[in-house]
Order: sequence, then C-alpha cells, then structure tokens
Amino acid sequence: MAIPEELMIDIFSRLPVKSVGRCRCLSKLWREILSTPQFIKSHLNRKTNRQQNLLLVAALNTIHTISDVKNGTVSRKIQLIDEWEEAIGSCDGLVLLLNEKSEKILVNPITLQKEKIPDPPLALNKTESHSMHGFGYDGSIDDYKIVVVSYYDTDEYYPDNFDTFVDIYCVKKGVWKRVDNSPYDLSSARRCTGACVRGAVHWLAPSKKQGDYRAVIAAFDLAREVFDEIPVPNDVSMDSGCYQLVVLGGCLCMTDAGRSLHQDNNKTDIWIMHEYGLAESWTKFTIDCGYEWSMLKPLCYIGDEEIVLICEGGEVLLVYNLNENTLKNMVVDGASAYVLDGCVFVESLLSPCFGMS
Repeated sequence: MAIPEELMIDIFSRLPVKSVGRCRCLSKLWREILSTPQFIKSHLNRKTNRQQNLLLVAALNTIHTISDVKNGTVSRKIQLIDEWEEAIGSCDGLVLLLNEKSEKILVNPITLQKEKIPDPPLALNKTESHSMHGFGYDGSIDDYKIVVVSYYDTDEYYPDNFDTFVDIYCVKKGVWKRVDNSPYDLSSARRCTGACVRGAVHWLAPSKKQGDYRAVIAAFDLAREVFDEIPVPNDVSMDSGCYQLVVLGGCLCMTDAGRSLHQDNNKTDIWIMHEYGLAESWTKFTIDCGYEWSMLKPLCYIGDEEIVLICEGGEVLLVYNLNENTLKNMVVDGASAYVLDGCVFVESLLSPCFGMS
C-alpha cells in the first residue's frame, strides 16, 4: 500500500538535513517529494530542526561549523574556498559571507550550495565610500533581503556629500532596488554589520532631529522598507564608547568596549533588550575581558548560564559564565579557538540559488 504524500512529508520533515539528503538518493519518487518547496518549508519549520549551530571564520580565512555548541567541542571544516573576512548574518539556514574583495556570497553551510550576489547597479565606488550590510527575511513577500547602506568618504573624497544610500536585494527575485536615503547618519555606526531582529535590520545612530545628539537605534523594516526608531539603554551616549549591535538568543543586544577605550581598563558592557521595542526591558552586565583595546561580540548561549563570545581584539573565542562571572578561552578541536568572525545558523535545505524552489 502506497504511503500518502502528506504522511511522507510529515515523517521525513523530522529528520536532520544530512539524513534527508541520503533518503533523496534512494528513490526517484522520494527525491521528487523531498525536493518540493512544501517539504523544504515543512522541514524548516520543525522545532526539532531549529538547533543552533555556529559558523566561524577561522584562522587562514577557513570556514568551520560547530553543531554541538559547548566548551571542548569539535568543529567541521567545510570546503568553501575563498579569502573570507566577515559573517554578516544568517536566516533560515542561509549565511551571508563577505570576502576580502567585499564580494557578498550567500551560503548554505550544510548543503554547501553557494551563490555570489551581484553588486547593486547604483553601488558607490568602493575606494571612495564605505558600506554596511544586513540580511533577513521579509514575510510579507516570502523573500530574503540583503540591505546595503553606503555613504561617501567625506574625509578624503566628498566633503559636502553626507547622503546615506540604501539598496535592497531580493534573493528569490534576483533584483536590486534603491529606496529612500536613510534619515539617520549611519556613518557613526563605524561600518558595523546590521543586527536583524523581528524583521528589521538595526544600526546605532544619532537622533535625526536637528541639534539632538541622543543615541537611537535606526531599525530598517524589511517589509515596509523604511526606518523606525528603537530606544537605546538610558546610559548610552554617542559621544563616548565604541558600540556594536548584535543578536543574542533572538534578542537585540548591544556591546560597548568604550570603558577599555576611554578609562584604561579591560571591561565591556553588554545590554540585552528582552522585550523588543520596550526601553525598560534593557538589562546590563559587565565582563572583564582581560584584553586591552578589545571588543567582545556575543554569539550565542550555552544553556542558560554561559555565553559564547568573540574577542575581536585578540581574535579569541571565549565562554562567559553569567552566574560565576568568569571568562575562559573556549576549547575547540582540543585547543583554544582563534577566529575572525562568526554567527549562529540553523540547519535547512534552503538553496541560496533558488530560495524555496
């Protein structure tokens, strides 16, 4: 008796990505069913398949992944050869990487499929400008979007041009478009990658009101393609500190190495916004990282007590215990891990070349 297709999808959607790949090789019928957009989406939405993995840009610009995130874990070096420089972010198993030529590559670290993203047709000259990137999902059109915010180098090339341009790439459609300029001066974000939470990409910026130099978070809504404003912690100021926005455990997170930069000590302040958009939900803790001129970038939690971080000054992977207030090097493959950048991702069957197709 033939098994109904709906039941097959329900059964196979509970399997890990690699097991699904093996099943595709067993039968032409199974390959067809397990490659449909319906199955890929069903597999992605299974909670059993949402375990967080780590992708690390390691020494010698190699890419490693960790499926069991813990101290003393083992990594897997994946065959993606390039001069990798930065992990911009991930969404539904797709990771956006940047190489030393500032080329954007969309990758599935599990299936090893990759796609080079073309430059925007209105891209500024790279030698005369600066760019920042963000990556996320627009549920209103069921598409993934790459956001490029760019502005001229006013110190050397264009002293009178303070415009901040915004270009958007729709991954499934394969098209770029330019939207209205940012009303915020995002050059103060120090070329940081945008943090994508709740369908918006976030950068730190001064208020857009004339004469008001308060710090705010400029949130670019991927569906509406406009900027909104999110409150920062009360003790954050644009005229001091060295801030960065990241995502930690699905929450917006802000780090500040300004204490080590301006007060000659080795501490980093970290805030977490537990309820999105609510100013009162910011909580703060401080880590003594022991590295001068460094910034800590949180990556993910290990259980409820520990956080994995990158020390960007020392290029070291660290584990901080929230309860014990201790910091130690993270051991990967039997030794301390030295990394350039990293991000979390989930396993998925999504193709960076064809989206859900």
